[in-house]
Amino acid sequence: MKKPYLAELLKRYLHDDCTEGEAWTVEQWYEARDMPRPTPPTPAEANAAKARMWRQVQAQVQPKPALWHSPALRWAAAAIVVLGVGLSVLVALQRPAVGTKAALSSAAVVRFGAANGWITCTNPTTKATKVALADGSTVTLQPNSRLHYPKRFDGPDRRVTLSGEAFFEVAHDARHPFRVLTNKLETTVLGTSFTVRAFPGQAEAAVMVRTGRVRVAPSPAPLADAQRATPAAIVLLPNQQVVYSAAAPELRRELVAQPAQLAPQLLTFNERPVAEVLASLQAAYGVPILYDGAALANCTVSLAFGRESLFDKLDLLCRTLGASYEREDEKIVFRSRGCHSE
Repeated sequence: MKKPYLAELLKRYLHDDCTEGEAWTVEQWYEARDMPRPTPPTPAEANAAKARMWRQVQAQVQPKPALWHSPALRWAAAAIVVLGVGLSVLVALQRPAVGTKAALSSAAVVRFGAANGWITCTNPTTKATKVALADGSTVTLQPNSRLHYPKRFDGPDRRVTLSGEAFFEVAHDARHPFRVLTNKLETTVLGTSFTVRAFPGQAEAAVMVRTGRVRVAPSPAPLADAQRATPAAIVLLPNQQVVYSAAAPELRRELVAQPAQLAPQLLTFNERPVAEVLASLQAAYGVPILYDGAALANCTVSLAFGRESLFDKLDLLCRTLGASYEREDEKIVFRSRGCHSE
């Protein structure tokens, strides 16, 4: 260890201006000598300390075999060996093993290709990937799906093509509708969030709406099928979906599998009319709930709903009243024999 380097190292250490590795070197020396850490010295004390440390360090680094048997030096050497082994293992773990380069390069990754002002994103992986569009919209592209979209939206509408499944969060632009084209359906929105599922080779395609309003129509038929009747477009509301089958061309409006609560709302009732409970659930989820008001006129309940799904909440209400419900297209029909006042 050269004297100028040691002097500079001690100066930086005493002024708390050295790296972690340099501090570790100085502190190991202190530990080996069983000396306390120094407090910032005066200039005169600093100069004296530098000279004293230099003499002590020089004495330890002289090639005297007897000194190697000192317990302090043996512990310091062991620490250095352990540190070196640890660094070697870390480097070895981070370095790819021989023969893995080809395997890593052939692993499935999301691919982007560009041509003629359009971009194609292909997701052959097992995880969804997020794609940002030029208008501020975002698309969550599911595995085994492909999205074709322009670098810039310049026309009267914002048009993308999907093969597979994706969730769209569309930036609002009333003058430029957003259109998603698949081999079976064409979906048009102004600004909303929804999912489109249309995998090649599958008989059915579906559109599921989370927020806003979405217009869905069958994709234009090929010339060979031009004589077939085409279902009229329909407008979907939150928690609704449409399922389309080319085999029997029709658009079926349904509830989504698990309706989402559209706005936070306290759903706690203490001896409240059942009609009020049903109205609150309808408002919270945007799902029409039909019931016989006369039959429920005398029915009250005390319930506190939490994070259950809409259908779990209805199950609890039905168990309380001895009632039942069923789904009919985009609606829920609630049935009860009523309650008799005592």
